[in-house]
Amino acid sequence: MTDSIVQEVRDARASIAAEFGYDLSKYLVWIREQTELRKDALDKPRQNKTLATTGGASPPPVTRKRRVRPAGV
Repeated sequence: MTDSIVQEVRDARASIAAEFGYDLSKYLVWIREQTELRKDALDKPRQNKTLATTGGASPPPVTRKRRVRPAGV
């Protein structure tokens, strides 16, 4: 019996291994570089993009009243 998900993971692993010439140290160097790039991207402040309004205050969001349920004893 073969599991399609397990086979997909094994195929992905084989593809990655072949991409780095079956050299684990090359793969680990690449992972460290990618981690640093993502850390740098997260450290950069994001621009606060606000929508332009046509004037006046924006209407409040629609809220629903919460029903208070009596405590069941």
